[in-house]
This record gives sequence, C-alpha cells and structure tokens, in this order.
Amino acid sequence: MRFLKIIGHAIGVISCLMVLPSFVIAITSAVLSFNPLYITYFFTSPYARAVAVAEESGWGSGFNILLVNYGAYLVAFGYTFFAIVKIYSWYQIAKEVKK
Repeated sequence: MRFLKIIGHAIGVISCLMVLPSFVIAITSAVLSFNPLYITYFFTSPYARAVAVAEESGWGSGFNILLVNYGAYLVAFGYTFFAIVKIYSWYQIAKEVKK
C-alpha cells in the first residue's frame, strides 16, 4: 500500500510540474494583457495537439494524445486540491496542538 501511495504522489507531482506552470502563465498573460483569450488557449491546447497528431498519425494516436493531455490536467488539478486540503489539515492540527 505504501508503494502505491508513493507512485500516486510521483504521478501527481509530475503532472503538476507539467501542467501548472503553463496554467500560471496563461492566467498571468490574460490578466496582464487584459485578454481572456489566453485562458482558452490553455484549455484548448491539448485538443489542438491531438488534432495535429491525428492528421499525421491517425485518429487512434490523436485520441490517445487527447486522453493523456486532458488526463494530466485532471490529475494535476485533483492532486493540487488534495495537497491543499492535506496542508490545511496539518495547519488545523498544529493550531490545536499550540493551544
């Protein structure tokens, strides 16, 4: 069970390292340039990559790339939510111990 937990954390961290920097860049670019279109580029870029792959290699490869890219998005955001909840619970425990 501990091994699966380590693998899960590794997959979550790797997905976060791949997805969250481009998410932060999209948000800051949209805010600084007053152009919310940059946010849509972030969410549609996996689809655009999958279409390009499908044109070259076939629809099976394109569908695979689409699932992997959006899967990484889901894993990254889910793991980030999990990490925030975990850190907040540690904060609550530390606050109770301090009292």
